[in-house]
Amino acid sequence: MLRDLSIRNLAIVEDLRLELGPGFTAITGETGAGKSILVDALSLVAGGRASADLLRHDADRLVVSARFDRLNGLLPALAEAGVEAPDGEIVVRREVGADGRGRAFVNDEAVAAKTISRVGERLVAIHGQGGERKLLESETAIDLVDANGGLEEAAADVRRLAREFRAAEAEKAGLAESRRERDRRLDRLQFELGEIDAARPVDVDEEVLTTERNILLHADRVRQLGESAAGALSESEGSALDRLGEAHRAIVDLARIDGSFSEAESESVDLKSRVADLAALVARAAGSVEADPERLAGLEDRLAKLARLKKKYGATLAEVIAYRDGAAAELEALAHLDDALEEIENRCSKLLIGYDGAARDLSARRREAARRFSSAVQRELAELAMEKAKFRVELVEQEERVAPGGRERGEILFSGNPGEPERPLSKIASGGELSRVQLAIESVLLARGGGRRAGRTLVFDEVDAGIGGRIAEVVARKLESLAKTDQVLCVTHVPQIAARADRHLRAVKNVSGGRTRASVEELDGDGRVEEIARMLAGESVTPTARAHARALLAAR
Repeated sequence: MLRDLSIRNLAIVEDLRLELGPGFTAITGETGAGKSILVDALSLVAGGRASADLLRHDADRLVVSARFDRLNGLLPALAEAGVEAPDGEIVVRREVGADGRGRAFVNDEAVAAKTISRVGERLVAIHGQGGERKLLESETAIDLVDANGGLEEAAADVRRLAREFRAAEAEKAGLAESRRERDRRLDRLQFELGEIDAARPVDVDEEVLTTERNILLHADRVRQLGESAAGALSESEGSALDRLGEAHRAIVDLARIDGSFSEAESESVDLKSRVADLAALVARAAGSVEADPERLAGLEDRLAKLARLKKKYGATLAEVIAYRDGAAAELEALAHLDDALEEIENRCSKLLIGYDGAARDLSARRREAARRFSSAVQRELAELAMEKAKFRVELVEQEERVAPGGRERGEILFSGNPGEPERPLSKIASGGELSRVQLAIESVLLARGGGRRAGRTLVFDEVDAGIGGRIAEVVARKLESLAKTDQVLCVTHVPQIAARADRHLRAVKNVSGGRTRASVEELDGDGRVEEIARMLAGESVTPTARAHARALLAAR
């Protein structure tokens, strides 16, 4: 349900905010007062085309914002459009700049124009001149038949089978392409696996190999440095160990004289021992290093192979190993490609059989549903003073072998006058006729239960064109019935329709400071009586017109 509507800088509306409620709301006002601007605003919310022509003169931006709540019945349809409303509320905003560029938002998040259209059409249905756009689409015609015939689940099953078949066909095409390239790919994968496995990257520590290579590469230098260090520590004349011995003897003599040097004596003994151990360690390490040209060449070769692997298959050995595992898995899959292709071909065949059966059954049920729906709409049109009109949903076989919508597309055919052939609904010239066709359709769907369509905001414009008296009462009652399940907004010039509404809004145009501004006020009590009396009598409201207005309101 549309709860709030905010409009800024749309045509002669400078700044307007409306709070709306459930049920049936009538919108009245003199010609040119701005009633159609409200319809234009809601058309933008419903995904209509944005244009700089709608922008108020001298304004830099047009903004229309609509808040909807009580969306529980529409949540599945909104989810299909990619929008979540966890709190049962959603805000749709459209903005248009002076350059004609528009932006769309849902819950303050920018969305594509396609998304706003998919969301908006689930929230708002505009019925009137220009509102035939959705009715002209084959998908909409089929949806109407399915909704009236209770075929939504069967149609959804056909769509699911079509999706699964197309996905399986795409997978089959990919496997067939893989088979054509299999031999070339097999050779490539086998070469890559052989190259990687030859270097044995799994059981190697590259850092250990690099260290060993560096030692062997500098074996002579390591031996020389080790001998030099060992000599300086203990083996050469005047070595560190000799000097420490002299220091130790001096400290021993000091300790005999002054007992406080006893700790220094102990430390000197420990220091001599550690230097001796260090000298032995260096001598052993240096003595163990021997030049091994053959081992060095082997290390150089293996490290070079590992470097080539990293250059081709990954920045690290871990990435090389991961690549190798993936190549091995692909090689295994290619080895069983024929089996996989046979399996997917069998699956495609089963899905096609399933689709054909479901689509054939749906087609039979649709033909009967289309006949019943067409007859029901025609009866509704007769009640709306269109007794001579002809309405029919024609089902035409699809050219596509597996179409998501089933084996047929739909087209609405209409004739408004005797002797005129039925033609597509797009040939209708009268906005009033079109609006009544849409009212008839909505009334038929309401009688059927509405299905997933219930709970929207229905906007009727020109539904009262060229009618009055008894027919106006019929239209009013049908709008009143629709308002039991859907929120109904109706722009009207007919007092009988306005009097039936739960709420009454009047569009008013004022001129101030040389600028025209439109506003909307809610009427109640005497204000509503005066407006309906004006609609009855014109500019000169008489006591008789007021009495008639009160009678209409009392008859609600």
